[in-house]
Amino acid sequence: MARVAREHLCTSFFHVMVQGINKEFIFKNDRYINRYLQLMQENLKKEEIKLIAFCIMHNHAHQLIQVEDVEKLSIYMRRLNSMYAQYYNYMEEGRVGYVFRDRYKSEPITDKRQLMQCIKYIHQNPVKAKIVKQVNEYKYSSYQLYQNGEIQKYGIFTQEEIALICNIDKPCEDEFLDIDVDIEKKINHSISEFVKKEKIKVFEIFEKDDILKKLIKYLKRTKKINYTQIMKKLDITKGTMERLKK
Repeated sequence: MARVAREHLCTSFFHVMVQGINKEFIFKNDRYINRYLQLMQENLKKEEIKLIAFCIMHNHAHQLIQVEDVEKLSIYMRRLNSMYAQYYNYMEEGRVGYVFRDRYKSEPITDKRQLMQCIKYIHQNPVKAKIVKQVNEYKYSSYQLYQNGEIQKYGIFTQEEIALICNIDKPCEDEFLDIDVDIEKKINHSISEFVKKEKIKVFEIFEKDDILKKLIKYLKRTKKINYTQIMKKLDITKGTMERLKK
């Protein structure tokens, strides 16, 4: 697991992703996917966790969950993946060894706009992978729960906000956890590009607010890296970020 920095634990929303080892198709058909979904529901109930959005792809899965105690997130994912790994190895005629690439990856969601964008991102995974042409054609995501209004039982979104989430003509504007993108490497490479482009030294970024502000703008607008990921990498607080965004 990519550990969640303590300064982000004020949030109760987390975007969680698991991936098959070596990108193996661990959810290769309906039977496997339905089993994972069944195990999700059983373990969510045990830990009193709310599932806000999900999408199960062939070699990875996304969940957006709400949990008040971050330790419950760890317990939930450990149980879920352990139970599914046992099932998968049994179904694959005695296969042995690891099923998942890592325990899981997670990122905190710190505001409502980011929350809505993350849901759109999760629902758009099958379109991005060219499995379907529109999000409403994919049956193994939570999109239908938003379309039919069932998600309103949580009282998180207004009808207008749900309509924005369900707007299939407007793509997600932010970047979140992805199996093909190593955010750490992407940010490091982007900072190196920025330093070279601006002809500055790295230490100047942290000594001059105007340079730091320019870097944040570059990472967000040019490289499509979200504010939470920038805050984590640069080790800056939410208050500092809000000041530099202006």
